[in-house]
Amino acid sequence: MAAGMGTRFGHKTDDMPKGFIEVGGVSMIERSVQTLIDCGITRIIIGVGYHQEAYRQLQQRFPQIECVENPIYADTNSMYTLFCCRTALGPDEDFLLLESDLVFEHRAIEALMTCEQPDVMLITPVTKFQDQYYVESDSHHILTRCSVNKEELQAKGELVGIHKLSAPFFAKMAADYERQLPLNRKLGYEYQLLHMSQSGSPVYVLCEEGLAWYEIDDEQDLAYAEKNIINRI
Repeated sequence: MAAGMGTRFGHKTDDMPKGFIEVGGVSMIERSVQTLIDCGITRIIIGVGYHQEAYRQLQQRFPQIECVENPIYADTNSMYTLFCCRTALGPDEDFLLLESDLVFEHRAIEALMTCEQPDVMLITPVTKFQDQYYVESDSHHILTRCSVNKEELQAKGELVGIHKLSAPFFAKMAADYERQLPLNRKLGYEYQLLHMSQSGSPVYVLCEEGLAWYEIDDEQDLAYAEKNIINRI
């Protein structure tokens, strides 16, 4: 998911999407694409919007990339971008879902690909110093709640921003979301995942301890990742 405007980076994202910010000399999106390719992924669909030309140029270097436009990216959120991508996915195509503002080690992808559960949310014990999405699951590791407020739940960890979804699950998820439009255009995809899990389509929560990763939303995150994370990836 890469359609957002990345406004918290200020002028740094005036002329490019947030995913093109470099961490350790390589852009976040380029790292992610290369990691996916290294793990055997041959088709990469990117939901684009803000400065989408940057991603279309990246296609020239990585023929595995396909771009799908969210034409109203400025007025929507990640779930709408994911909804736009449904037409590019085959009816039997399971997939990995990633955010564009991450750095992470190969183990994140490998853990999801080898997990026997079909619909999986990857979490880790809390590592970020700000902007965590806390995740709660039941005794069977099924997603029950998520929130930015740790006091609202019994957190098992924090959202990484990388998931595995099966074709049947996503078909239900997209159809359910379509029924909510146009009211829920600003919905983040993680809350739609939660809604599905609470409504009889369980999402398995996979906790990977010691995983090197970071979500980079602003200059503070960038500085932290440069100092503490990137040398572990």
